[in-house]
Amino acid sequence: MNTDRFVVIGRIRTMVSPGGRADWMLVVGGEIASLGEGPVPPELSDAPVLDLGSGTVLPALHDAHVHLLSSGLTEMTVDVSRAQTMDDVFAIMADAARSFEGTILRAHSFDPDLLPEGRYPTALELDAISTEFPIYVRRRDGHSSIASTSALAFLDVPLDAPGVELEGGSPTGVLRAEAHARAATRSGELLTDEERVRAYHLAARRAASRGVGIVHSLVGATDPGDRDRDVELLLGVSGELAVDVVVYPQTLDVDRVVALGLPRIGGCILLDGSFSSGTAALDEPYADGRGRGSLYYSDDELTGFFRKAHGRGLQIAVHAIGGRAISQAIRCHAAACGTEAGEARHRVEHCELPTSSHLSEMRRLGISACVQPTFEHLWGGPGGMYERRLGADRMRRSNPFRTMLASGVRLAGGSDSYVTPLDSLLGIHSAVNRPNPSEQLSVFDAVSLFTSGAAWFSFDEKKRGTLEVGKEASFVVLGDDPFEVAPSSIESIDATALYLRGRIVDAGADA
Repeated sequence: MNTDRFVVIGRIRTMVSPGGRADWMLVVGGEIASLGEGPVPPELSDAPVLDLGSGTVLPALHDAHVHLLSSGLTEMTVDVSRAQTMDDVFAIMADAARSFEGTILRAHSFDPDLLPEGRYPTALELDAISTEFPIYVRRRDGHSSIASTSALAFLDVPLDAPGVELEGGSPTGVLRAEAHARAATRSGELLTDEERVRAYHLAARRAASRGVGIVHSLVGATDPGDRDRDVELLLGVSGELAVDVVVYPQTLDVDRVVALGLPRIGGCILLDGSFSSGTAALDEPYADGRGRGSLYYSDDELTGFFRKAHGRGLQIAVHAIGGRAISQAIRCHAAACGTEAGEARHRVEHCELPTSSHLSEMRRLGISACVQPTFEHLWGGPGGMYERRLGADRMRRSNPFRTMLASGVRLAGGSDSYVTPLDSLLGIHSAVNRPNPSEQLSVFDAVSLFTSGAAWFSFDEKKRGTLEVGKEASFVVLGDDPFEVAPSSIESIDATALYLRGRIVDAGADA
């Protein structure tokens, strides 16, 4: 089919408004030239037709928070997420060890909160799998990990480093905080450029297979496993990837980002940790006796960074999960940027436990939030990890998506992949089916998180995020209509095709 000019026929959801519909769409030169309801006008009878039958068309989905390198690496390392018991973890690792030929056996997506034992493996248990090579296992949230005895030395983790868990003076193998960051960074440094490029391609193809055409990729030295020059590496190959990439360099080096010509800085610049690892900075102690977590920067350090980055015209993104971290982000933004933060569209990643006063201040200052609905799908609700860590009251107040939107705070949706699947349809499903019904979103608002909301975050709202005349013909074709199916089945909808600027994306192409 001629991709320079063609007509799309199907159930088209424009996402301009909850009822925005069209029956046909004319694509010319990669842009939307016209849309309409009813039969295709006679003057377009000579145009090739892409008849989608009962297929539903939405704007190409976005994912506004992706660790693209780490997401690709999950397909190149051992996946223990399917384990249902600790014995399953060991069996999966042992099976991988039998055919392993590298220097260090890596595994990902270990989650003790989903296992009946509710604990980490020990270094000695990993030693029992193999002593021929080091073994290194990352927790699903990316804020802690486990190393075999030889891996502790191989990854150059001093036993007196903050975050090394000791029992009777000996390391258990569990690493948190500085020790975890050191091990993860060192593990990443061992990867070759060829392995990194392959990981980028694998992650991009996975995104495309679920209808995600635009990813906000958080990349750089503060992301465990990434090296400082990974920003340049990603920029160099971004045009070859299956999807469009918006690069967020995770660094505090403002001058370097300006020299690269990029308009934004940050991502998971960690102001605190995570609920699951007990490192998010809370106002009150964890319900399971883990203390209150920690802030990773002083106010002076953070305000200085904000002031310099904002003064150079950069959009800023930082990670803040607990209430104390959110307070710090708001406080330092106010001191450094004032209400000009809104013009720069500064963003807080995750923002999981905001108070009403937080939301009021974020609205006043123009600070936005990138949220991850799939967190609630995995860990929310009665009996889930959030309730165990935070208690029932804070569990109900976590991730208050509807309240955040009602307060006037701008939201976009992300997966935090590799932490959860790079799957915006799952994110939409999770927002609609939020365990706390009072915070559930309508299908329109949920889809908007992953389309127009995310496009606004990257200053792209005039070219994509909705299907309108003059915008890119970037759209996804779905097997079912998320507005019509039972809410509980949204996650099962197939993405049958993805088009970027009028051209179909081959999600199965070789890297």
